[in-house]
Amino acid sequence: MKNKNIFNGFIAALCVMSLSSCLKNKNEQPDFSATTPVVEIPVGSPVGDGSVNSLTTSLIQQDAASDYFFYINYAASSTKATDIKVTLSIDPTALAAYNAAHTSDPALTQVPSNAFTMQTTITIPANQRRVQVPVKFVSTALNPAIGYGLPVTITDASGEVISKKFGSVVVKVAVRNRYDGKYSFKGYVFREGDPVLSGNFKGLTKDLPSNGATAVDFGQVWSNGGGVGGIDGLTINVNPTTNKVTMKSTANATLINDPAYDSRYDPATKTFYISFKWGVSPSSRSATDTLTYVSIR
Repeated sequence: MKNKNIFNGFIAALCVMSLSSCLKNKNEQPDFSATTPVVEIPVGSPVGDGSVNSLTTSLIQQDAASDYFFYINYAASSTKATDIKVTLSIDPTALAAYNAAHTSDPALTQVPSNAFTMQTTITIPANQRRVQVPVKFVSTALNPAIGYGLPVTITDASGEVISKKFGSVVVKVAVRNRYDGKYSFKGYVFREGDPVLSGNFKGLTKDLPSNGATAVDFGQVWSNGGGVGGIDGLTINVNPTTNKVTMKSTANATLINDPAYDSRYDPATKTFYISFKWGVSPSSRSATDTLTYVSIR
């Protein structure tokens, strides 16, 4: 009996040791001590197709420069005791590689040199891992009808290894003109011979997306809030010098501004005051609207 108890105790000890070992292995953290340190441009969602990683920003056209930044990172098990001077370049080959790997999307155009400023040397301070790279975009030098890309590559890092997968990035830049946004929407619409769809409306909101540098797409409604047909391709076009507005429809050549009304944009309140008409009697139509900026869309 004594030997049996000793044997059972020995088995229990082995189980405890085995369980302890299993638990230790399950919770053990990866050992990065043997990993080669690299300097990189980190991104939230790396590409899996072997091409160039990307970051995205959306700009609204404004007179002042638009601030943006991305990071340079020192990926290592510990920080370095000395500064790391990183050299960057604008790399058209990186943009070409990105476009070649994304042929189902419209090709990105490289951001022109007059539309941004960026430091080409940046320092990761001693005992730190990462640093911001500031970029200033001149949004007025960019066309909202074009998708842009700013290709950046690390060319030197004070002798440190540059990451192969994260050594380059394409910053995708979408531009919205200064009139783009979500607007409160009220007005009066007239449909000859139809007292139901004619009348005032208010309390609506309307998204006005960019259509080039000085126009936004627009959709008119009837008094019940339903969409108006026959005037597809309707745009609000602004003269940026005078702030006068011209209404146009690609589907209806009869649509014109109401000559008795001052259709305009008020930049102080970000409000459109527009009036236009289309069709001829007995099927004449007209609308007079007020749209006031609420927020980005």
